[in-house]
Parts: sequence; C-alpha cells; structure tokens
Amino acid sequence: MDQPVGMGMAKAAGEDGVRATLARSIRLRDVLLLSLVPAAAVAVFFLPAPVRRSLAFNYVEPTPFTAVTATYVHLTLEHLVPNLLAYVFVVSTGYVLALLAGRRRLFGTAALTYVLAVGPLLWALNLAVPRPAIGFGLSGLNMAFAGLLPILLIAFARRHLSHSIEARHAPIPFFVVLTGVALLAVPLTKVTVGIAVASGVLAVVYGVSLVTALRNDPPNAGQDTGKWLEIFVVAVVLTIGYPLLGFPAEPAVGGAVINLYVHFLGYGLAFMVPYIGVEAGLFD
Repeated sequence: MDQPVGMGMAKAAGEDGVRATLARSIRLRDVLLLSLVPAAAVAVFFLPAPVRRSLAFNYVEPTPFTAVTATYVHLTLEHLVPNLLAYVFVVSTGYVLALLAGRRRLFGTAALTYVLAVGPLLWALNLAVPRPAIGFGLSGLNMAFAGLLPILLIAFARRHLSHSIEARHAPIPFFVVLTGVALLAVPLTKVTVGIAVASGVLAVVYGVSLVTALRNDPPNAGQDTGKWLEIFVVAVVLTIGYPLLGFPAEPAVGGAVINLYVHFLGYGLAFMVPYIGVEAGLFD
C-alpha cells in the first residue's frame, strides 16, 4: 500500500509529539505517590479478616478513623483485584490526559484532594441513609477520579484539536454518563426517567454549543491533528465507558451490594468541584 510522503511524516510527527510530551512530563515521583493508594489497599488486605472488618465504616457506629481506613478495606480477593485494576486504569488515563493537556497542576491538586478528603466525605454522607451495614472499598475513590476525566478530556481537545473547545463544554460527557446511569443502572421510575431526560437535554444543549463553536473556529492552524484525534476518540470511550461500568444493572454481588450512592456522589462531586475551579480560572 502506498502512502503520500507528507502524510507519513505528519503521522510520525504526531506520534513523536505524544511520546516526547510523555517522556519529558512523566515523573517517577508522581507515579510513586499515585501508587501509595493501591499499595495501602494491598497491605490492608493481608491483615486478619476481623481486623479488616474493624477498619470498615460501620454506619451504626461510625468513627472518623474508619472513615479514613474504609476506602482501603477489601474482604475478598474478588473485590480487591477489580478495584485495583480500575484504579490503575482510571488514574493512569487521567494522568496521561493531564500531561498531554498541560494540566499537571489541576490533576495533582484534584488527586491530592480526592485521596485525602473524598473517602471520609463519602462515608460520612452515607450516614444520610442509616442502615445496619458496613461500607468499604476503593470504588468511591475510583469514581471520583473518573469524575475528573471529562474536564481533562476537554482540556486535551482544546490544546490539540481546536481552541474553540472550552472548559464550559466539559459537562457534555458528564451528562451523557448521567443519562446512561439513570436509564441502565437503577430501576426505571418517574424520577429516574426524569433525570435521564433532563441530563440528555443538557448534554444536547452543551453539544450544540460545541458544534456551533467548532463551525465558527476551525481546528488549530498549522497543526496536524490526526494522531491527537485518535487519542481523543479513545479517551472519549474511556471517559464515558468506565463510569457506566461503575453502575452495574445488578448491584448485588456475592452477598454484598455495590453502593451506587457512593459511586454517584464520588463521580458527581469530583466533577463539579474542579469544574467550578477551572471555570473560575483557578488553574490558568
């Protein structure tokens, strides 16, 4: 198969641009710090089962200490492994997008906030629904990192595809996810259908705004966007696909129930707070 020389050179330049950006941006310190979370989860897993249960968040007898430790508690290997894989997947996706978008400070600030505050906050908010049960696991934190992906995705698109794409377009994938969750992950009621319709309408409204902006402003001049567009498409699939997987249609697994409330809070809060910060210009 023949290929024009110019096209091959442009593609190579795009690939080199990705590799070069990541090569000079990835820091061992970042990787080590981000690895502390799964390392803590693995360490806790090797504690005796009664000790692990004591570290889980008891909704009847909650304590500030267990609000911190519960995130790292897993009682079975079947629960630990998927959560570890999900953490590596979603955090590495966000980290790479942040580096390619030039948003290291945003990612670092959000990651530190999530690790220190999201776990205790989510378990504390669970007290709004009192029940004789315990809560534990990384899934709430994982969903928080997933909530950052729409913002990083749009930042990446603005930097490498078109400057007409702005932070105000980040709610598009967020509302697409909410629409999917309302239709697929919870029983269909008037309330959930209403949420799905409202979220779908908002996604369309923001989408129309994006299409209008792209019509009025062409892609970044003088820049080959082929390779960046490929990365963008993959990132869109990951940004929308992972959160939907976090809201399974059947939440009961092996005698336990997946806490969809924690997932939703983690995803929603972790999107809204940095989105407001970006719109306010705190990370410019």
